[in-house]
Amino acid sequence: MTKEEFRRLKLKSRYQIVQDKGKYLAARTHGGFQIKLYDLFGYYVEVWKPMGINIIQWIEVVNRDEIIDSYLEDLEI
Repeated sequence: MTKEEFRRLKLKSRYQIVQDKGKYLAARTHGGFQIKLYDLFGYYVEVWKPMGINIIQWIEVVNRDEIIDSYLEDLEI
């Protein structure tokens, strides 16, 4: 599935595909959200969830290196 095909899907379908096919990589917090990063079909996808609420707010394909870099800050190598 291409990025463009994934972007055209509704939120529920995106979430199902991420759960079934995505590989969890890392998590971060930002502005009251817990954000999880997944590798999906060779590109990165973020799943945004408000802290303290068990709902998915949105799911988006990562299109900037700065976003990926923000996950590296929490890694200890």
